[in-house]
Amino acid sequence: MATLIESCFKLSTKLLRKDLEKARFKQPVQDEYLNFLHNGKPSALNYSIDYFIDGNTYLVVTFNTEPQNILIATRDLTFGTRTYLVCGCGTRVNALYLKNTFFACRNCHKLQYKSTTINNSSIHGRYLNEQAKRLRLAEMRAEIDRIFYRSKYTKRFMRFLKLCAQAGLFGPVKDATETMKAINNAQLP
Repeated sequence: MATLIESCFKLSTKLLRKDLEKARFKQPVQDEYLNFLHNGKPSALNYSIDYFIDGNTYLVVTFNTEPQNILIATRDLTFGTRTYLVCGCGTRVNALYLKNTFFACRNCHKLQYKSTTINNSSIHGRYLNEQAKRLRLAEMRAEIDRIFYRSKYTKRFMRFLKLCAQAGLFGPVKDATETMKAINNAQLP
């Protein structure tokens, strides 16, 4: 059976955003750590950023025993700079996954998403897929802490409502519509 992406720890550029920004400006990043769950057990990941004479910048990650050097690549865009982690295969990615004891991209580890392992041709598969969508929407709603801004719904909440409508969950959409109507009616003189 293939290992799922959802069961692996993800070391992403978003998670290391502040330290990678320091790396772009050649500022020191030493002896930092992340706490996470690995195979159901609490684990710690130590990391630092090293600058080599040849101009390359490496994220040095130590998990369990041997350190792993991960090349950091940057790309200039019109609105700023984007930072990537480079897998051992040479692919620039935003996230590397921990499987066993080393980090690599999802292709190298042959990781699959949970949703791709469900057979949508069967009745049970369609039911499982719908339940998985609803569960993801519930998790998404729990992460949204602010739904109003200046008496209007935020873009994030509007995206949530659109996804609810696509999934067939019309209750939250109806409630949001009625709430907005009540707010607009209360604001009228």
